[in-house]
Amino acid sequence: MIKFFRKIRQQLLVQNKISKYLFYAIGEIILVVIGILIALQVNMMNEQRKENDFEIKILKEIKGNLLTDLNEISEDIGLMDDINKACLDVKQHLQTLDQPTDSFSISSSILRVTPHFSPINSGYNLLQSHGVRIIKNDNLRNDISFQYDMLYPYYKTYEEERSRFHALHSEPQLLDYFSMYFDKTKDPSFYGLYFEISLEDYQKLKSDSKFLKLITAIAFENKTIQDRAKRVEASINALISNIEVELEKKE
Repeated sequence: MIKFFRKIRQQLLVQNKISKYLFYAIGEIILVVIGILIALQVNMMNEQRKENDFEIKILKEIKGNLLTDLNEISEDIGLMDDINKACLDVKQHLQTLDQPTDSFSISSSILRVTPHFSPINSGYNLLQSHGVRIIKNDNLRNDISFQYDMLYPYYKTYEEERSRFHALHSEPQLLDYFSMYFDKTKDPSFYGLYFEISLEDYQKLKSDSKFLKLITAIAFENKTIQDRAKRVEASINALISNIEVELEKKE
């Protein structure tokens, strides 16, 4: 093609047709510029397609992470329901019965349970490593950043406070009265954890006002965190829905 244009230019020069030559040269330059612009446009479209594909990949991974997080936080909320009920059962048992029962041992063992939420951050870490601006939707990008940079860490501080409370207060008093065993084959049991208490220790426990206060404190700590967990659960559900809407637009 280049040889063809060069041949035409040479013929015009030989024929001394300067005006036609200049007109042709300008036209040739315009064609070259148009070719360059088309190439740049094609290249830009390819880059945009790659960015769009990568954005879809990240959004799908984040959605997958959130679905796993949702299952875990929902299970934790269920465990916290068990803890709330156990606090009521143990308190009522101590106030109304003169000796321990299997149900009392089960409920007492549940008082030791402290659910721990461990969100998966692989999708968000991938997003951060390539720059959050990959997510073109400003609102969605802000929602994702808030979920991982604010909401999850904020919830973690509540879990850490409960862990400190448990280590300093709950665990020592429980160990004063109960013997703990781990046996998945033993029935009844709570996730393999089984509590036993002697009749003598049970009688002491009934008259221990500090233990009744401890049960109230455990219930308060648990309910506070459960309320936070439900907010996290609602936020995860909303973010999953927003990501699904965005993916439908892009796919």
